Amino acid sequence: MPAVALTDHGYMFGIPSLDLECHKYNDDQKNMKQWCHDVECLQKGWALEEPAPDADGATYFDRIHDQWASDVAAWESSSHDLAAVKANRPRLKVKPIFGCEAYFITDDCIERGSKQRRYHLILLAKSEEGYVNLIKCMSHAAGHEMM
Repeated sequence: MPAVALTDHGYMFGIPSLDLECHKYNDDQKNMKQWCHDVECLQKGWALEEPAPDADGATYFDRIHDQWASDVAAWESSSHDLAAVKANRPRLKVKPIFGCEAYFITDDCIERGSKQRRYHLILLAKSEEGYVNLIKCMSHAAGHEMM
């Protein structure tokens, strides 16, 4: 699976666990380990050692030499800008998608004492900004009393 989504029902308590598990899985890929090593070496001013050539049948996630070559090219073409190497991060093997199953009601149900028909809406964060907005919305909704 290239991605996995979690949509807790009314809350977002499972998101940290999903994020940690995806990080553990993605950080264990060989090209990600090489990229982390390259970034650390460049930050500390250490020389980058060229790894052995990749095997002919190596998958994208096992190609450490290709990652090293790409990192070196990004470093040299950017006049030794570490941000360029950080932007050269390999793609994730499993992308976590954070979301929530929220409730909503129609405007005519807002008055106290009226019968509320609750509807379900799946909300997924598309970016970090969307994730922050989703947290704000769910925090506000959790503190908002509807009787």
